[in-house]
This record gives sequence, structure tokens and C-alpha cells, in this order.
Amino acid sequence: MSKILSQDEIDALLSSSAEAAQRERERREKREDPSLGAVIRYNFRRPDRVSKEQIHSLHFLHDRFARNVATSLSAYLRTITDVSVVSVEQFSYSEFLMSLTDPTAFYALAIPPFDELGALEINPTIAFAMIDRMLGGVGQAVALNRGLTDIEQHVVDSVVKILLDCLTEAWRPIVELAFGIRGRETRPQMLQVAAPNEIVIMIVFDVRIGDTRGMINLCIPASIVETTGAHFVQAWHRQRREPSHIERTWLRENLARVPMATVAMLEAKLTARDLLALTPGDVVSLGVPVYKPIDVRVGGTLKFKGRLAAESGWGGVRVTHRCDGAGVEIEG
Repeated sequence: MSKILSQDEIDALLSSSAEAAQRERERREKREDPSLGAVIRYNFRRPDRVSKEQIHSLHFLHDRFARNVATSLSAYLRTITDVSVVSVEQFSYSEFLMSLTDPTAFYALAIPPFDELGALEINPTIAFAMIDRMLGGVGQAVALNRGLTDIEQHVVDSVVKILLDCLTEAWRPIVELAFGIRGRETRPQMLQVAAPNEIVIMIVFDVRIGDTRGMINLCIPASIVETTGAHFVQAWHRQRREPSHIERTWLRENLARVPMATVAMLEAKLTARDLLALTPGDVVSLGVPVYKPIDVRVGGTLKFKGRLAAESGWGGVRVTHRCDGAGVEIEG
């Protein structure tokens, strides 16, 4: 049988409830009192070792890296590639590992002159799309729940080297680093990069290759950012990236295949009477002496000066000088 409470017991319960509510209100008012200062939660297992200003600078630095690497990958894969920064956050290395898929394309990165290692993970969706594109496909994503084979890993290595070259260029105004591959695995837990509780900076990139989208995760030890100090915050905006030798070669090879309209400008004026009187077989004088230079335009822009010439029964123009954009002759 259930016990029926007396009036005194009911009054005691209501009184204790009111007292508990009053104590909670007092604690809340004390917590919100401006004179006591703001209360900030602090996680001792994952302390914030990198300031907000440095996180902000990291975001801008890798945003530039994303634009540069998108250009390089577009030329290398010969398809439209877009890369953008999604987030820049600090985590423990164990939390970074838990955010990755398994299996995946995972790389340990050497970052001399520092002894610490970084990490790079390419989502399988993007990795298989890159492989398909480089082996002659259209870059279509393949839903495969398996790790990369040795041959596929070697194919992805070439893309990773492009990423690391762009990373080295992006960090050069801040500190001289040389990102390189230390090791690779398909199971992230099998490759020792850092201690589980070590604080790292995790930079997440959204990558689109054709119609395929996926993520690339970059892990940088927080100690490297700490070592650079205030110089890191101040130097990111001075970055000016120069194209690498490989990129210049790609651009030269691709641009060399572009057809350009080249026109030798030979102008003549005729009266309307003479124009109407023209019949087949008439010869029209262009009014240009053989010794007089003529303009040669490429894509509508004056680029060369030349003279009329004949070669194997064909009429042509022998180039004598180059011109700049303003039409001024350049020696050589």
C-alpha cells in the first residue's frame, strides 16, 4: 500500500524545493555577475595551444594554397578541379584519427627542419576519382569499400607530391619547410605519426573533381605554429606564389596546342567605281612596296613586323621584328 503524506510532510517538500530553486538562482546570478568576470569552460585534456589569431591566419594561408592547388590539379588531371577550405580547428591526434574513414589514402608527412610529423588523408571517393582520371577515365567516383592497391597508391603519390609542393610554396613566406612523404598506409591507425594526446591543427578541404566531391584532411603539429610565434600572424599576407618549374612546363605544353588566328594586314583602298568594275582576272594593287614592313596580328593584337616573301611557290610573310602590346618593336 502507498503511504499517504501528511500536511507537514507536504509542506516540508515544498519548502525544500523552494530553497533549492533559490540557491540555483543565486548561483546563476553570481555566474553572470560582470564584476566576477566571464566564465570560460576549459578542457584540460585538450587545451587550446593555438590562438584565434593564428587560426585565422592559418585559414587565410591555406585558402590561398587551395586556390593554387586547384589550378595545378586542373592542369595535371585535365579536368575542372575546385578546392576550398572547410574548417581549421585544433584537436588531439586521437580525435583526428577518429574523424577519418577506414580504409583510406593516409600519408605521414616529414616537415623538416622540424622533427614532428604531419599527416594527409585523401578520402577514398576523391582518391578513386583521381585514379580513374589519370588512367584514362572521366574521373567518375567508384563505390569501392576497400583499400588502395600498390599500383593505385603509386598513382595517387603523384597527386600527393603536387599537394606537398604547393604546401611548401604556401608556407615559404612564414617559415622554410619542405613537406615530403615519410610513409603511407590504407589504415590510419597502422601509421604512427604522433602521440594520441598530442595537439594538432586539422585543416579540412572540400575537393570537387568534375562531378565528384570529397574531403582532404591535413594535420599539422601545433608545435610548428607555436614555434613561428607572432611572425606567423603577420607574414601570411605577404605571400606571393610563383609558379613552379613543373607548372610552367604544363602551361607551356597546354598553351602550345591552342590555335591562334594570325593575320598579315595588307590594306588597299578602291573607289566604288573601280570596285564595281572588277572582273575575274583583274589584278588589284595592294599599294604595299616589297621593302615596306607590314603588321602581323595574333588574336587581333600587333605582335610582329614582317615583309612579303615567297617560299616554294607560296606567298607569305617573313617575320623581322617582335612587338610588345603597344606595337613597339622589340630587338631580337
